[in-house]
Amino acid sequence: MKFTVDERYSAECSVVLRYAPALLDGTDVLATSRQEGIRILDLGSWRGVNLKLLDESSLMASGTYKSLDGCLSTALCRKEGIQRAVFSSGANAGSALSLYGATTGLESFFFCPAGNLGKLDGAIFDRPGAHLIAVEGSDRRVKQAAKLMAERLGAPVIPKLEWRMLSAGCRGLFLAEQLLRRQQRFDWLVQSVCAGYGPIGIYNAFAKLVTSGSLDKTTVPKFFAVQQGGLCPIVNAWEQHRDTLPPLTDNDWHEKPIEPALYNVHPEQTYPELYRNIQRWGGDALAVHQPEFDQYAPEFLARVERAGVKLTRVNGQILESAGLLAGAGAFKAIADGRIAEGATVLCALTGGAGPAPTKPAAPEHRIKLADDLEGWHAH
Repeated sequence: MKFTVDERYSAECSVVLRYAPALLDGTDVLATSRQEGIRILDLGSWRGVNLKLLDESSLMASGTYKSLDGCLSTALCRKEGIQRAVFSSGANAGSALSLYGATTGLESFFFCPAGNLGKLDGAIFDRPGAHLIAVEGSDRRVKQAAKLMAERLGAPVIPKLEWRMLSAGCRGLFLAEQLLRRQQRFDWLVQSVCAGYGPIGIYNAFAKLVTSGSLDKTTVPKFFAVQQGGLCPIVNAWEQHRDTLPPLTDNDWHEKPIEPALYNVHPEQTYPELYRNIQRWGGDALAVHQPEFDQYAPEFLARVERAGVKLTRVNGQILESAGLLAGAGAFKAIADGRIAEGATVLCALTGGAGPAPTKPAAPEHRIKLADDLEGWHAH
């Protein structure tokens, strides 16, 4: 991979369009692009550590970095002649795919955890081809319901793994541009993680740029993965020095979710590669428990909003807290001495500053906990 950009498009307009020459091999994303902007803002210093914000929310059409998946996936569906697709998501990816599907008329079937419906904008599903199905139960049950629907329809489950890597690669190229052209340097990239597709794609892009000679490997920031203490399979495995996840024995939260969309209880497919990336480039992982979040998140939030990014609130409650969890994790790591004084830390705000829902989301169907999935799909 060579570092090439389309100078007609700024990163604040669309990183998909800007980095398409390096990533997409001629795939037409202009027709599906809405707004996929990223920017970096200064958050001052805390305990001698320089803080920066990777704003992947306020300039995104869907309000989260999953707009990248929405833009690329609908473009690739169009390229491959796919007119109907199925997906499952805690909230953000499904919202983005449903929103962007309207651009190309993609018929979409979004399987969402029933408890997360309040995070969705019902207006996205006003078009006839955008279907929403609520599923009670675990993340695995949501995914299984989507898989069965895809088999029944003869439609693909999207995004494909390579599509996820491409969309995350846009984030990697944006960061590479800051290192190559803006003379910025970051010692750490901090992000809250669910399955880890995003950081894997970012660091895969770094690796390709290093291999091609476009990027100096010494400039690649270390990665800090943050999870909530109540559900942290990645952190638990990392702390045990495991390169794979142990067999699943527990299927639930151990404290009230800070961000319900970070709901993957056993990301066994992605963890090994995330582990290898942290080992290769340097990094760490930690869990933030609710009292620690309550301690650190308000200070991080105040800095974010002073920088000009206003987080969306519904009935006085912040709609999306994944970015706040990352910020709280960065503060905890600094307080614990895991991030040293003098370092520069880039905290990823992957969502939270998008449009507020304009109407409640009303699913077409609701699969109850007592329902047999096979039987439900048979009807």
